[in-house]
Amino acid sequence: MEIGIKYCGGCNPTYDRTNVVSILKKYIGLDHSVETAMQGNLYDAVVILCGCASACANHQNLEAKYEKIYIASESDTINLINIIDKINTLIGTDK
Repeated sequence: MEIGIKYCGGCNPTYDRTNVVSILKKYIGLDHSVETAMQGNLYDAVVILCGCASACANHQNLEAKYEKIYIASESDTINLINIIDKINTLIGTDK
């Protein structure tokens, strides 16, 4: 699985966004790719890490084959893991 990460500008972060990425990397292991999302790449999922509830990160130029996942608080990490599991089931891979 290839996952692109899009960070917001970080003007008003209310949680540690890098911690969410660390949790994600630890959960999916080394067999999957997690990288900064770049225009022109097609990812299985794009994680948009919004530092606050404004969720103003520009992501329209990023493409996800299965889903874009919005994170606006550290508690959204559970939802992220659940969606990653669903995508893994669709593409037939393990974590």
